[in-house]
Amino acid sequence: MNPFPRLRRRFARLSGRSRAVGLFFATSVTARAFGICCQLLQVPVAVKSLGTEAFGLWMALTSVGTMIMFADFGMGQGAQNKLSEAFAAGKERAARELCGSVAVFLCSLGLLLAAGVGLIVPALDFTALFNLTDPMVQAQAPRAITVTLLLFCVNFPLGLAQRLAYSRQRGWMHNIAQALGGAGSLGGVLLAAHLHLGLAEFIAAAQLPLILSNAGLLALQLIQLGWFNFRTVRFHWATMRELLGLGACFGIQQVQLVLLISLPQIIISTGLGAAAVTPYNLAQRVFNLFAIVQNAFMLPLWPAYSDAKARGEFDWIRRTLFFSLRVTLLGVIAPMAAGALFARPILALWVGRHAALPSESLVWLLFLWNAVFFLEQPFGYMLAGISEVRRLTFYAVVSIVASAGLMYLLVQRHAQEGVVVGMVVGFLPYLFLGNIAETVRVFRQMRGQRKPHPALAKPRPVTLQADCLYEPNQR
Repeated sequence: MNPFPRLRRRFARLSGRSRAVGLFFATSVTARAFGICCQLLQVPVAVKSLGTEAFGLWMALTSVGTMIMFADFGMGQGAQNKLSEAFAAGKERAARELCGSVAVFLCSLGLLLAAGVGLIVPALDFTALFNLTDPMVQAQAPRAITVTLLLFCVNFPLGLAQRLAYSRQRGWMHNIAQALGGAGSLGGVLLAAHLHLGLAEFIAAAQLPLILSNAGLLALQLIQLGWFNFRTVRFHWATMRELLGLGACFGIQQVQLVLLISLPQIIISTGLGAAAVTPYNLAQRVFNLFAIVQNAFMLPLWPAYSDAKARGEFDWIRRTLFFSLRVTLLGVIAPMAAGALFARPILALWVGRHAALPSESLVWLLFLWNAVFFLEQPFGYMLAGISEVRRLTFYAVVSIVASAGLMYLLVQRHAQEGVVVGMVVGFLPYLFLGNIAETVRVFRQMRGQRKPHPALAKPRPVTLQADCLYEPNQR
């Protein structure tokens, strides 16, 4: 029996949103699997070519650069939600004005950050800041740090390419661009290692392909939409003022996310030395594989939630949340336990038994941290997609303060393990009192809001399907 005709008929009956989610997910899995392969080849080459301390410094700098990428006051995420709602309602002119205003804002902010890097970096003592001991790394550090931060400033406004693709329900375009950028980054690392380049040149060779892929994606979308005439771009303060309130809430949560991802490596570097970052980073890379799986499924849901909110389809939002929770528990956290069990042997085969491998206790504490973090994601994505994030701001601030303080206090006495314990304890109020409690409140409000928006309402046949993403095609 040939199953393909049946699959084609089932696919044809899916709604446009469900098709977009499915295509986004399929390309995300493929692109991220390709990215994993690139990193599996890239990391051993980088560790061998640069050495443990220089590699640890690079990873710490990457964490600092990631903080810059999220210093947009939440404007990117807020714009993504508003763009999704505008495209869903067919308001292309409003979407164009919004995109132009956000682009001007991000470019201005990127230039301001670059100027700050030029003023601050020469005044810092990086040998003391990162506890550098290798004289060669000490000499290369100022230039490497300047190059890293400036590259992130250049890439800062190009993040609009991702937001625009997501809001158009075309996240697959961003996935393809990221895969191309990852391949280019691997090629740059191999070339830098072959030519025995310094740390700054090594970093530039790895980052430039990613910047070019974002620039190409943004240009392609502007051409598709007919928005490539830059003379028509205007900055509308009224539009930006509307986004600032929502963006501020997203911005605080972005700061929280960046600190939880990046700050541990910085605290370990400043408290224990740059070399101590390597075992933490290697162990976290094992769990990052499972984060890739979850993100591949969760990322398509954010713009889909925004689209469903604009159409008043609150039952779809509820079903999809519970479905994403089941996928997280059974498809991510459960297999991750097996990954933690074999993490050290896997790392020994990957980077060699003589590398700075993590301890068993560090591996299992990182498993606990990632399990708690993954459990929060379905709630967080749903609340972010429907722009219900204002009440989460308070708990995000509590989480930032508690996590940073605990990590700083515990790093000297308990080393990397203490840093992970600080993250877990500081994050729990945000998970239970913020995300879960807020989701219950929002669902109670939805009970009286099940009718679609009048401008988007269309008669639809009723269907009973187990798959939360399956809907009859709207015509």
